[in-house]
Amino acid sequence: MTFGQENKLGEDGSLINKIEPDILDSLYVKALNNRIDLLLQSGWHYVEMNEYGSRIKNLIVPDRYKFLTTDELIDLSIKEKRTINVLRIVHNIISKDTVDINFSYIGFTGKRKLHFCRGIRLKKTEITVGCGGINGYQPDIRFAFDSLINEWKIIKNRFVKTNGE
Repeated sequence: MTFGQENKLGEDGSLINKIEPDILDSLYVKALNNRIDLLLQSGWHYVEMNEYGSRIKNLIVPDRYKFLTTDELIDLSIKEKRTINVLRIVHNIISKDTVDINFSYIGFTGKRKLHFCRGIRLKKTEITVGCGGINGYQPDIRFAFDSLINEWKIIKNRFVKTNGE
């Protein structure tokens, strides 16, 4: 399941609005570092180990975040006997100089089953996906490229109120 992560092709088959992966990775890290609400909370925040999570886990991110695979999340849910909420981070390339980073939560609930007659141990998982709301598309964090200083700037952060909001 993707949310705006595919590259769009022009009529001639060339990529439109392509952003280099290392730049995109730095925007993901910057977005995680600007989630003040998560940084101030105690405990771990689990991040889904999708394509982007596996690339940014080795970059400099706060130690509050743990990057786990689906199997590790299921095992953790079984061990702790509770639902594990996982942060899913996705992006949407609006134009060549505008990128949205969006956060959502996925709940993993794992249970272990044992069939006595066959001696088989099974794991059962329930996955819940949060709703984005009914207010239409509103980005969590929007980055815009400032060509004067050659830097990506946050122009909208839903988690921090600025003077303009």
